[in-house]
Amino acid sequence: MKRFVWISLVIFALGCTTLKMASRSKSSSLSRGGSGTSVAGAHVSVKEIPKGGKNLEDELYLQQLSEEELLEKIGEGSDMGISINREVQRFIDYYLGRGRKDFLRYRERAERYIPLVKEILRREGLPQDLAYLPILESGYWATALSRSRALGYWQFIRSTARLYGLRIDPWVDERMDIERSTVAAAKYLRDLYARLGSWELAISAYNAGPIRIEEAIKRAGSRDFWVLAHSPYLREETKEYVPRFMAILLLVHNPDLYGLPLPDPSPPLAYDVVKVRGMMDLRRLAKLAGVNYRDLRRLNPALRHWVTPPGPPYPLKVPEGLGAKVSAIASNPAYAGILYPVSDRYGHKWIRHRLLKGESLYLLARSYGVPLSTLIVVNGIRDPRRIRAGKTILIPARADLWVRKGVRGHLVRCKGGSTYVVQEGDTLWHIARLFRVSVEGLMRRNKLQGARIRPGETLLIPPPTMVKKASSRKVRCGKGVIRYRVKKGDNLWSIARAFGVHVRELKRWNGLRHNLIHPGRTLIIYASGGTRKGRVARGKI
Repeated sequence: MKRFVWISLVIFALGCTTLKMASRSKSSSLSRGGSGTSVAGAHVSVKEIPKGGKNLEDELYLQQLSEEELLEKIGEGSDMGISINREVQRFIDYYLGRGRKDFLRYRERAERYIPLVKEILRREGLPQDLAYLPILESGYWATALSRSRALGYWQFIRSTARLYGLRIDPWVDERMDIERSTVAAAKYLRDLYARLGSWELAISAYNAGPIRIEEAIKRAGSRDFWVLAHSPYLREETKEYVPRFMAILLLVHNPDLYGLPLPDPSPPLAYDVVKVRGMMDLRRLAKLAGVNYRDLRRLNPALRHWVTPPGPPYPLKVPEGLGAKVSAIASNPAYAGILYPVSDRYGHKWIRHRLLKGESLYLLARSYGVPLSTLIVVNGIRDPRRIRAGKTILIPARADLWVRKGVRGHLVRCKGGSTYVVQEGDTLWHIARLFRVSVEGLMRRNKLQGARIRPGETLLIPPPTMVKKASSRKVRCGKGVIRYRVKKGDNLWSIARAFGVHVRELKRWNGLRHNLIHPGRTLIIYASGGTRKGRVARGKI
């Protein structure tokens, strides 16, 4: 038969009719278990097919089919039960009408990813029809972001993504990686199916969460999704979610019956993987390898910046056939100075600094001893002049700027609370934050022409100093150790914040297992040359 025959289906059902694909031996055990059952007494009538179609022979053939034969024909190609009722028909009409343009665009975009997603679902033992769920979730758009901050192809929120093993940090967000996110989504859907017992309920729980679906089941006294859909216990979005998905399945499996054009054949997603160690500039790599930078970025949407992340080797996706070439370039010492904007002495540990009013990238680069170009590349900044207060800047920290576990770090020596002896690794910014004064005030008090300071120098601290403020708390300084007597109303967080250290460091230094402290206790504090103040956080990422 020729394609593109318009057929009008108006389904009147007292319940829900589910297409059973029992004859499909290749279906997984989960697929067979989730095919559903027909509601007792359900009746389906098919309206007479209108005349004047594009192919009279096809129209006559379809008119001669019984209702069961027609329903089976519509369900061909599906390995999961498809429900047809008034709600499903309403969204079929929508996708053939006002939503036709968007649906065709999403379906065409999905064609590139469908083979890979189906293979992952098959490997996980799930129905391959679930590969079309991202059409409803994100339109197969990697950077799709919902109002609830769900991101990526499968629209994971952060907590669920991390629960199912997806990496989310300042460098990588695997919710935007099609392969990793599909594996996580398959595990999540499998858990939902095992918990709720049917694919219709599992799919609705993917939208609303399993707890809400279980509460609706308890209140309605039924495990039939279509009963829940007519109850007041589900949100309207969740009630429409399953009918929308069923409508999408019917349309993608029967484009000819619904008069939809077939998607243009697009090459499936294919790539080589090269393990890259260190922070490699993707723009420079693309230029050296003769690859379009946009193509390289499209293959690696999980990367949040123009560089690969620090730490263990990162599996970088490159166009198919170029894996060996890119690997040779990445390992060639001659290109090291071009490809790696962050020196070997940086990038192993990082500081997250929230810009304060009046601060600039130039001031941060000078204070931390990091090249300005490195800050620009690492943070993906196009115009440094447009950076505003409140933005978090990632700063690669030198090893001598860090307080490692079990090491005291930078020693503070107090002389009357008004002078400070510069330690190895100190910067004006660190000292200013330690004593809660401005960098400009430090420079004026010490008549400094520049920001460079050397270990062993003695700096005058303009008032008010941290030591002066802490004197009311009976702080004693000596040999880099601060002994602080806990006062009424103190807690570990307020003390850590006042002295620029972490709560976990306070607990480790003082052998504390819990956060409870009593007035009168003396705490040992090692000065670290930095402060959190709710703005700077240090740690591995």
